[in-house]
Amino acid sequence: MQNTKIKMDITFDHKAPSIVVKLPAYCNGYKEILTRGGKIRFITEITKDNIQYCKLLNLVSELRHLDGLKGGIAINESEYMATTVLQEAQPLTEVIYSNVDVVAQGQYIFDTLWRHPTSAFKRIREIEYGMEPIKTEVLESAEEIADKIYKIIRVKVSEYMFNHWWYAIKS
Repeated sequence: MQNTKIKMDITFDHKAPSIVVKLPAYCNGYKEILTRGGKIRFITEITKDNIQYCKLLNLVSELRHLDGLKGGIAINESEYMATTVLQEAQPLTEVIYSNVDVVAQGQYIFDTLWRHPTSAFKRIREIEYGMEPIKTEVLESAEEIADKIYKIIRVKVSEYMFNHWWYAIKS
């Protein structure tokens, strides 16, 4: 972290927000980056268990949600670091520093991931209000499309029949 001048991009699993917030070595390191005018972007899995830590991280960084993220990577201008699956509130045990080509590859991976996650604000709202996340599906064949339409119609017909029956009973 001490070599970060402009930016640090980080992906980590749902256990890592507690590491960043609770352990002074990491918390102070990120504060120093921000004090130097650096920017930090995080991608993690935001859950009910880590939502409080994520809210704190979202105050000082850009934070996004991605389901099922495992382990972690961190990239700054000159370094690429990788770790295996993290233990909550424990320092990282495996970190690998790599060469310029690996840094470029890691940055490409992070930038690709950065385009797809949900914003932290949206994910936090979903958790706090018990909302189901909106899902987008790509249906690639006519059969898949027809099957999806059939299922939707079947559910709607069932709802209609129930409502009609319920109205008839109440009348």
